[in-house]
Amino acid sequence: MQPQMPPSKAVGFKPLAEEWNYYSIDDGYVLGVKLVLTKVLKTSQIDPSGAPIYMIQHQPAVQVLTQEEYKSITSRNVISK
Repeated sequence: MQPQMPPSKAVGFKPLAEEWNYYSIDDGYVLGVKLVLTKVLKTSQIDPSGAPIYMIQHQPAVQVLTQEEYKSITSRNVISK
């Protein structure tokens, strides 16, 4: 038996940042992974601090890069002070 979902309502959202996480794989490739939010539902529940409780739907995004491709991406994203 599946747990019952609390009453909820879909709410709009916009991404502020969607960061990739990169992992060096033993075979020499680099794996890029990020979570992409696809839906946000606001429940009628609140947590102990009084904040609303949300449910989310998401999809993983994955990319396989060579070491050279990874270096190219990271060299473009360097933030200088």
